[in-house]
Amino acid sequence: MYRLIVIDDEYIVVEGIKAMIGRQKLDYEVVGWAYDGIHGLDIIGKYKPDLVITDIRIPGMDGLSMIEAAKEVCPDTAFVVISGYTEFEYAQKALRLGVMGYIDKPISMEKLNTVLETVEKSCFQARREKNEYEENRRRQEKISQILEECIRGMLDEDIEKFYRCTKDIFTEVELLYPDEQELRREVYKYLCMLCDILQENRKDIPRDELVSFHEMEKCQGREQIKNYAQRIVSDIGKYLEAEKTGSRHGTILELLAYIEQHYNEDIGLNELADMVQMSPAYLSVLFKSEVGMSYVKYLTNLRMNRAKEFLKEGRKVYEVSELVGYHHYRYFSDTFKKYVGMTPKAYTTKAWSKTDKEDKENP
Repeated sequence: MYRLIVIDDEYIVVEGIKAMIGRQKLDYEVVGWAYDGIHGLDIIGKYKPDLVITDIRIPGMDGLSMIEAAKEVCPDTAFVVISGYTEFEYAQKALRLGVMGYIDKPISMEKLNTVLETVEKSCFQARREKNEYEENRRRQEKISQILEECIRGMLDEDIEKFYRCTKDIFTEVELLYPDEQELRREVYKYLCMLCDILQENRKDIPRDELVSFHEMEKCQGREQIKNYAQRIVSDIGKYLEAEKTGSRHGTILELLAYIEQHYNEDIGLNELADMVQMSPAYLSVLFKSEVGMSYVKYLTNLRMNRAKEFLKEGRKVYEVSELVGYHHYRYFSDTFKKYVGMTPKAYTTKAWSKTDKEDKENP
């Protein structure tokens, strides 16, 4: 239900619009009305309506000035103006203010319906689509966060956390995909991802023994899809319960040694995952679990520490940038300042001042 405010200095116009809205059972609720611009601005700020229908010629403050002021406090409110005036200056200012439509007096049911349809198509529909997009984006981010917790549960062999997280994931996926075919596809994708993670430690388990695209396609209706997903999750949980702790530290130590030798090269998590035959998602959680920080943060810290050593040796900033793997001098300087608290140049000056002081104190 959209919230509507009507502003006109004629009592009969305000009551007429209210009656038309109520009689046609339109998707609007008249939450307020006023007979002058000053009072109109007050109730707009109070109710923050979806739509305001206002006359241009109203006492206290004219309609266009009121709209201009109202836009400051209610930027998402749509406005429609009532006027028998079609002067160019009014039309130009109304366009600049983003007025969604006009109603000429006398107001009829047909005119009101026409302008409300215009507002619905050009404003409210776009707003709904934007809100849906933002909601879907937030839900995707939430799924990613839950998935990370789910992987952590698998790593720690925390079966309770694994079951809880998978349940939350599929609840969010079901809300995100109302279309059954899309839901089937996405649920299958996440089931495959979980099976791949299980296989990181259990190479002897073929994926097709756990999850089957053919079986998923046979599921008819959302309930069957959910039941199939629960069965696969239960099977994975049984493998986790039986799984013995593997030699995880050895893999991470191997990667840390490699990073130490190649920190100045363009090495991403995907390349490291390929080296040790793990999925990037699994390696990301495992690395953070064992090292205590993400791979990107670890690599950046390593590069910054090396950069400080090179700067103390008296090397030029642009040279140090290349030596620690940054091909863009500006990006290196910004990153260095973020991590160290000062620019590379300032750090060099401070380091050399400290060295000079120590030399004087210890001749």
